[in-house]
Amino acid sequence: MITGEQLATLTIRRVIFHDVPRIARGAETRPTLADDETEVDATRKGHLKVKLTRVIGSKSAYPICFNPESASPVPEHIRSFTVRPQNLKAFVAMSQQLAGYLFEQQNGAISAGLLCALEVTCDGHPGLVLMKLEREEGARLELSERNGKKTFAMSVLDNLVLTDGTRLFKTALFLRTGKRDEDFIATACDSQLSVASSNDMAKFWLRFLGCRFVIEPRVATQRFYESAIRFINESVVDPVQKNDLYEHLQSQLKMEKRNFSPRSFIEECVPENYHTPFREHLIGDHISLASFPKDISDIKSRLHRRAYHTPRGAVVSAPAEEVDLVEVKDDQIIVNDSLLRIDNK
Repeated sequence: MITGEQLATLTIRRVIFHDVPRIARGAETRPTLADDETEVDATRKGHLKVKLTRVIGSKSAYPICFNPESASPVPEHIRSFTVRPQNLKAFVAMSQQLAGYLFEQQNGAISAGLLCALEVTCDGHPGLVLMKLEREEGARLELSERNGKKTFAMSVLDNLVLTDGTRLFKTALFLRTGKRDEDFIATACDSQLSVASSNDMAKFWLRFLGCRFVIEPRVATQRFYESAIRFINESVVDPVQKNDLYEHLQSQLKMEKRNFSPRSFIEECVPENYHTPFREHLIGDHISLASFPKDISDIKSRLHRRAYHTPRGAVVSAPAEEVDLVEVKDDQIIVNDSLLRIDNK
């Protein structure tokens, strides 16, 4: 995962925009490709760096890697461009090919937008940032000419990226760390992503990039859940805190949110005296504190519990999937399990 310390060193070298419409049935549409980079002054580069740092370092970002099973040409373009220093001509040509491929994939419910490519360096490594910027149909874009070449004016950056409240819905940063094809660290952000959905639109950005999650969401979710349960059972002493923390874990994972952030869970749900021990416990279990796309499909049954209430105030709570764990009779409840401990509340 790209760290905040690395993002602090981000330097933007070149920026280019291409207008990529949606393929419309029965209509002649083609992308509008720039022939030259957009000239960006130092002030705007600074604002753009702040914007990118917030997005790529946000709780909605997740680590990715190239998918060897993907047919997307994007990984090879990224590898070829970053393997050695490139001139402006190579940067423009590479970005045009990416825009052309995006246009080929952009049909059906996929919205029109601009592809923005940025040549960057970060922590001494060469890299590329790709952004898809959505815009309203018919929105006016200023295409100008410089030295006989078409380019999008700086106003595009102002209107679609740097305005207050603008979110970069689809963003990815690739940093080359060595000469081999897989020597990359990469992070992506897509607010429309839903890993539990089979909807192609929901997974469009990842498919276009030719990437996959470093750890599959269902695996990351299960690993965090099991690690958290072990911590609650083994390290939390106070029975009230133990019960509250368990309930927070259940509710947070069942919430209708696309992403889950262990860091936020610690800050918002874990008692302060357990912040450091829980953080160290996760790190010891090799669980990243970075946000990941949530997929509870492998633990769904474990997130549901059935409570048995008696007339005298006793409550027996058991996993819903363990149907034989509790036996209910006319005058008694039998728990078919051994006693692990007694918590006095």
